[in-house]
Amino acid sequence: MSSAVPSRKSPLNSSQGASESQADYASYLGSAESIQKRIDELSQELKELQQEHARLQKFHGEGSLKSDPVDLKVLPFQKEILMLTKAMPHMVWLADSEGKCFQANERYYEFTGITEQEDDGWSWMRVMHPEDLPRVTEMGAHAADTRKPLVTEFRYLSKDGEYQWHYLYCIPYVDPDTLTTKWFGTTTNIHERKQAIEVLKQSEEHFKILSDAIPQIVFAAGPDGKVNFWNSRWFEYSGFTEEQAQSDAWQLLIHPNDREKYIDEWNSALQSGDSLECVFRMKRAVGVKQSDKSSYRKHLARVVALRDSSGEITKWFGTWTEIEHP
Repeated sequence: MSSAVPSRKSPLNSSQGASESQADYASYLGSAESIQKRIDELSQELKELQQEHARLQKFHGEGSLKSDPVDLKVLPFQKEILMLTKAMPHMVWLADSEGKCFQANERYYEFTGITEQEDDGWSWMRVMHPEDLPRVTEMGAHAADTRKPLVTEFRYLSKDGEYQWHYLYCIPYVDPDTLTTKWFGTTTNIHERKQAIEVLKQSEEHFKILSDAIPQIVFAAGPDGKVNFWNSRWFEYSGFTEEQAQSDAWQLLIHPNDREKYIDEWNSALQSGDSLECVFRMKRAVGVKQSDKSSYRKHLARVVALRDSSGEITKWFGTWTEIEHP
């Protein structure tokens, strides 16, 4: 009977059982160590995520990257963005909904002479020209209300004490987490361009004064030959209005027998770029009777092209000189 009942052997009483149990126990310890290691890693990752979450809350709440800069290890894509802003020749900046700047690249500090440590986020108001500040802030408030880009020009004070013109372009961004507006913008120095435009305006004004002082009819045309300027002598001679002078109505005052020849030679000059010189008859519409045969008077036309540094025609300048008098 007893042989029919299986014996219950304790592992402690069997060398083979003891060996198998030790192997299982070692395997268990190895798995436990691996699990614990993974738990520690996850705990560390959780801790870092909690820290980042707290940092983002602080960032959105205070709107300051300077006191709590972006961690490039946590947000690696920021590295490329920051490097891009550093490489740009423009001032690149970010501001909160109140207009406080919390990030700017080196171009701003290089131009103004302000250090990043001195900048409290409002330095841009102190270096903007007092005459421009009210207009820019008013435009900024309107852009914030309408959620549209802000585009304007203003003057910034350089570190050398000179106000220079800049072009501003910025766009609003509504943060989906906080529903607050942030502004991303660029500011470009256009001072030299503005000076060049001013010099050009002065040159054009001097040209107008000079052209009005001479007895000939003076005109200017674009590269396509469309006349865009007449001196006062032309209006005295033709009786045209400013609006009429913008059209090709001047051709109607050329004698019918000379008109086709003049227009052909003018078109030939436009095609070749050569100067034009020819004689034609033109009707004086002011100061003579319609039946007066002397209303058509001979004129000498001289037209030359103005070219840029690459040789391209930018303008045509011409004179019509009356060479036949009644």
